[in-house]
Amino acid sequence: VCDMQVGEFVHVIADAHIYDRHISLIEELISRETYPAPKFWLNPEVKDFYQFTPDDVRLDDYVTGPQIKNIPIAV
Repeated sequence: VCDMQVGEFVHVIADAHIYDRHISLIEELISRETYPAPKFWLNPEVKDFYQFTPDDVRLDDYVTGPQIKNIPIAV
């Protein structure tokens, strides 16, 4: 849409917390099998940014492990 090449995506988490009640969940998550990163696809036929629809964006080859349910919240 803007004739730019793919670059590097940088994400910063400035203020993250892991509470004591989450330690076992975090340990489980980091011990799980890892998967290759998915591929991001953006419809190259769209030439006007404001014409994108949800069908013009997708993640291909996205693989995830089983969902952890009933995560306790901090109040």
